[in-house]
Amino acid sequence: MALKIIGVGGPRTGTASLKDALEILEFGKCYHMDWLFNNPDEVKYWNELFETGTTDFDALFDGFSSSVDFPGYMNYKILFEKYPDAKVILSERDADKWYKSFFNTVYDVIPKTIWQKLGMMKNMIKSPALRKIAKVFMLVEKYILEVQYKGKFADKEATMKIYNDFNEEVIKHIPAEQLLVYKISDGWAPLCEFLNVPVPEEEFPYKNKRKEFKEQINQMKATGKPLVLK
Repeated sequence: MALKIIGVGGPRTGTASLKDALEILEFGKCYHMDWLFNNPDEVKYWNELFETGTTDFDALFDGFSSSVDFPGYMNYKILFEKYPDAKVILSERDADKWYKSFFNTVYDVIPKTIWQKLGMMKNMIKSPALRKIAKVFMLVEKYILEVQYKGKFADKEATMKIYNDFNEEVIKHIPAEQLLVYKISDGWAPLCEFLNVPVPEEEFPYKNKRKEFKEQINQMKATGKPLVLK
C-alpha cells in the first residue's frame, strides 16, 4: 500500500500523538514503533532496508497509509524516493527538552550494560514473547544509539547537534511544498491545513507522557505483553 504521509520525527517528538491524529483524520492505519514491538517478526524487513536500501515495501506497509517514528524516520530518504507524492511531517521539539525526554525514557529502558542484557536474557528464557520483542530492542540500540548517535548518546551536546543537524537535513532534502515542520503542541490547525482537511471536533490526542511510556515499556519487557501507548 502506498504511503500518503511520511513522519520524519524520531521518538519523543510527539509521534504517538501524531499517529493517533492521522488516524482520527481518516488517513488510515499509521505505522509506529508500537506496531513493530507488537509484530516483531517484521524486524526482518527493517534490517533488510537498513542494510540494503530496499525491502518488500508492499508486505511491510500492507494496510498502512502513513508511517511515523522509528524505524521509518531514519529511512525517510528511501521512503520518499519510493513514495514521491507523499506529504512529509517533521515533528520537532526543542533539542534540550527532547534530549531530557529521550534520555529518561527510550535510552533508559534499552538494555546497554552487560548486566542489563543478562537480566533481559534471563527473562527471555521464561518468555517466548519477550524473545521476539528483544529483536526490536536490538534494532533500536543498533540504529538509533549506535548508528545515528555514534554510540555516544550520553554526550548531551554532541547528541543535540546530531538531532538538530538531522532536522536541518530533512528541511533541505524535502521540497518545501510537501513538508510540514510541526510542533505537536500546536494541535490541529497547522496539521489540518497542511493535509487540506477540516479540523475535527474532538480534542487533539496528546499521548505517551514520559511516566506512562516508561511504565508501559517496562511492563512489556517484564512480561512480553503487547505495547499499547496511552
